[in-house]
Amino acid sequence: MREIQTALSANLTEASWITTAYLASAIVIMPLTAWFTRVFSLRTYATANTVGFMVSLVACALAWDLNAMIALRFLAGLFGGSLIPMAFSVILATLPESKRPVAFVWWSVLTVQAPTVGPALGGWLTDTFSWELIFYVQMIPAGIGFACLHYGLEKSPRSLGLLRQIQWFSIAFMAVGLFLFIMVLEEGNRHDWFTSDYITRLSMISGFCLIVFVAIQLLRKGPYINLRLYGRRNFGICCLLYFGFGIGVFGTAFIIALYLIQVPQYTATQVSTVIMWIGIPQIVAAPLVLWLLPRVDARLLMGIGCLLFSVSCFLNVNMSFDTGYWELMFVNIVRAVGQPFLMVVVPIFATSLMEASNHGSASAILNMTRDIGGAVGIACLSTGISRRSDFHVDHVSEHVSTYDAETNARLDQLTQHFFAYSGDLQLAQDQAVAALNSLVNRDATIMAYNDMFFAIGAIFAIGLIACIFLRRAPAQQRG
Repeated sequence: MREIQTALSANLTEASWITTAYLASAIVIMPLTAWFTRVFSLRTYATANTVGFMVSLVACALAWDLNAMIALRFLAGLFGGSLIPMAFSVILATLPESKRPVAFVWWSVLTVQAPTVGPALGGWLTDTFSWELIFYVQMIPAGIGFACLHYGLEKSPRSLGLLRQIQWFSIAFMAVGLFLFIMVLEEGNRHDWFTSDYITRLSMISGFCLIVFVAIQLLRKGPYINLRLYGRRNFGICCLLYFGFGIGVFGTAFIIALYLIQVPQYTATQVSTVIMWIGIPQIVAAPLVLWLLPRVDARLLMGIGCLLFSVSCFLNVNMSFDTGYWELMFVNIVRAVGQPFLMVVVPIFATSLMEASNHGSASAILNMTRDIGGAVGIACLSTGISRRSDFHVDHVSEHVSTYDAETNARLDQLTQHFFAYSGDLQLAQDQAVAALNSLVNRDATIMAYNDMFFAIGAIFAIGLIACIFLRRAPAQQRG
C-alpha cells in the first residue's frame, strides 16, 4: 500500500478507499449471485465474471490516479465478489452429495491458501519488482479458472425472462445499505464512531435501507435471496459460527500483521512469512477432516474447530516485546489445524438438509455472513486496540512515578546511557523521560493486542457452546 500511495500521490486515508471500494462492492454483489446465475446460467455467468475480473486486474495495474484506482477496484469487487459463492454453488449444483466433501476440502484449502500465500508473494514482487505485478500475477490463477469453467461446466438454458421481474427497488436498498455499512466499518474508527455526525448519518441511512431490503425479501413470494433460511435452526447456527469464523480468520491475521509491524517492526515480507503458517498446515489437516467426516458426528468436528481456534487465541494473550516468528509460528499451526474443522464442515453441514432450489441462496448467505463477520471483526479490533491501548497507558502510568524506586532507577540508567553519547545532562534527562514514555506506550500496545486475542478466543468459546444446540443431520443419524 505504501508503494501504491506514493505512485498515486495519495495519503493513507485516501489510499484506504482502495480496499474499502473492493470490499464494499464484493459484499454487495454476493446476495445477487444466485439470482444472476439463474438468469444467465451458471456457465455463462461464471465465465463472464472471470473474464471481467481479469480485465479489471489489468485496468487496476494501469490506473493513472487515485480516483481511477478506487473506481476500478470497485469494479473488480463486483466481478471478484461473486467468484467464491459461485464456486460454492458449482459444488452444490454439479456434484452428488457423496462427492461434495472432497470438493469442499479443496475449496477450503485453496480459499485459505490465497490470503496466506498472497501477501508473501505480493511483498516479494513489490520489493523486488513493482506493485503493478501484484495485479498481473493474479491473471495466472484467473486464467486457469476460466479454462476450467469454460470446458468443465455444461451449457444450461438461460432464463432471461426473469429480467422482467427484476426487483430494482429491493436491489437498490440492499446495495446502498450494504455499501454504507461497509463504509461505516472502514471509516468508523478514524472518525471516532458515533461522536461523528458523518458516521451517525451513514449508519442511520444504512440501517433504514437494510431494514427495507429485508422486509421486501421476507414478504415477497419470489425473493432473489431467501433470507428465511436464517430461521432454520441448523442453518442459522451455522451462519453464526461462520460469522465468528470470519471474525477469527480475518481478525487474527489483521492483528498479527499489525503487531509485527508496530512492535518488532517487521517488514511486509517478514510479516507474510509468519502468516503463511496459518495456511501451510491446512494442507495436512484438511484431508484429516475429510477422513473424519463420515466417521464422527459433524457437530463434534465443528466443536473441535472452535476449541482449537479458541485455544490458539488464548495462547496469544501473554505476548511480550520478545514474541516473534517462532512463538507465533507454533500458535499459527494450532490455529491452522482448527480452521478446516469449520471451513469444511460448516458449509457441508449447513446445506445437508437444503433443497436444491435454495442452494444458491445458501451459498450467498454463508459467504456473505463470513465476509461481513471479517469486516465487523477488523473494525471492532482496530477500535479495541486503540481504546485498550489508552486504557493500559493510563493504568501503567499510575505505577510509573518519580516516587517509585524502580522508576527512578530506570530513569537513572537511561540518563547515564544517553549522557555517555551527548555529554549534556539536561538533554540526557529529557531523552530518558521520552524513552520511558515510549516503553510505557509499547507495553500498553502489546497488552491491547493481548486483550483482542482474548476477545476472539471468547467468541470461539461461545461458538463451542452453540454447537451443542445443532440438530444431528439425518444422514449421520443413519450412519
